[in-house]
Parts: sequence; C-alpha cells; structure tokens
Amino acid sequence: MATGTGVRRRAHIDLSVIRSAVASSLPDCTADLRADAYGHGLIPVARTLTDAGVGGFLVSRVEDAAALADEGLPARVAVARTPADIPSGTLVGPELFGLDPAQRSAPAMRLEAEVIAVKRVPADRGVSYGYTYRTARPTTLALVALGYADGILRVASNKAPVKVGDTVGRITGRIAMDQFVVDIGDDAAAPGDPVILFGDARNGEPTVLDWADALGVAAPVITSRLGRRIERTYSE
Repeated sequence: MATGTGVRRRAHIDLSVIRSAVASSLPDCTADLRADAYGHGLIPVARTLTDAGVGGFLVSRVEDAAALADEGLPARVAVARTPADIPSGTLVGPELFGLDPAQRSAPAMRLEAEVIAVKRVPADRGVSYGYTYRTARPTTLALVALGYADGILRVASNKAPVKVGDTVGRITGRIAMDQFVVDIGDDAAAPGDPVILFGDARNGEPTVLDWADALGVAAPVITSRLGRRIERTYSE
C-alpha cells in the first residue's frame, strides 16, 4: 500500500457567500450564530455580518456572548438562548450558509481532506472494521484522513458522496476515528490527492445538502459537528 505523509483537514469558508445571503434580509434581522455559527466560526462570521449591517446575533452560550463582546461587538448584539427570546424582526440562520434545502443557495463551506494511502484489492475484500462493505470486483481503495474524531457523522458510513481527485464516489465501510475509505473503482489516486467531502456543485463537488439527503439528517447538524482538528480558513 502506498502511503503519504502530512494530513490536510480543512474547512474553507467563503465569507462573501454569507454577506450576499444576508443582503435581502437587512436591516431588521437577527443572525442565528449558535453552535459556532453552525461550525463556520463565530467571530469571523459575526465580523462579516456586522460589516454588512446585521444588528443582532442569537447565541446560546454565555461564553459566545463574551467572545463577541471581546471583539467590540456588544453594541450590536442581542443575546438570546432560544429564537423565542430574540427581538422582533427576521431571524436568519441556516440560509446564510447554504444549509437550507428550501433555498438550495450557494454553500459557504468547502470541506477538504487528503488521501493518505491507496491500495488495489481483489473482489470480495471486506472494508473497514465489521466488513459492512465488500468489494464487488477488483478495485482501488483510497484511505482518507478524516473520521468521527473530527465530527464526521458515523451514519455517513456507506452513504455519503465524496470527490477523490476527479472521481465522485462514496464513503465505503464504517468511518473510523481518524479515517475512512472510498472505493474509486478503476480510477487512479495517490497520497496527497485532495478529497472534497462537500463543496460547490458548480465545481462538480458533492454538497452539504447532498450529504443531508444521503444521511437523512439536517445539513446544519453536519456542519455544526465538525471538530477543532479541522482548520478553518476564510476568504472574501
């Protein structure tokens, strides 16, 4: 099995998508930024929305309110623990990040990992522990450095689509703590190749809404669970 060194775990957030999504709701709106802005990063998102003219934020933890205050945002912040506690006006949340299936708007997050090993295997080879997936024919397996310790939901095992290089496959076998496997058939891959779990459909990538459909869970659950080992990067 060919193996590589170095691990890429990255969630890239396009802040311009969030800024554009809120434009139609201004000026009388409150942004729901619970769960670290649904996993997108409380402070970078709050700064962007403050600059865009959002007048209030919904958070559920005292620590989050303090973090906003430390950034000099308290004059613009309405802190509440539930949507019922917010001031009058429009509440915007999942739609800011492309997480609302009713809108199918552009996604703000692109979740990227890395191939760390590649192996050619024969037919009827069991994959991952428990062998919940067996290869139907000779095929190539790519090992990807993300797992449930990073917040990848285990229910995605044998279900979720991923893009390995130019190949769109799906997670095959059970997701492990630090890694999962993708059956890419007769296509090629090498250690270091990028793996997109979800991103922008316009780039031929699976989306977080595709994941939501495949897993049968809401898209905000998927992004909110992403852990600290995943680096957040931002662009405008």
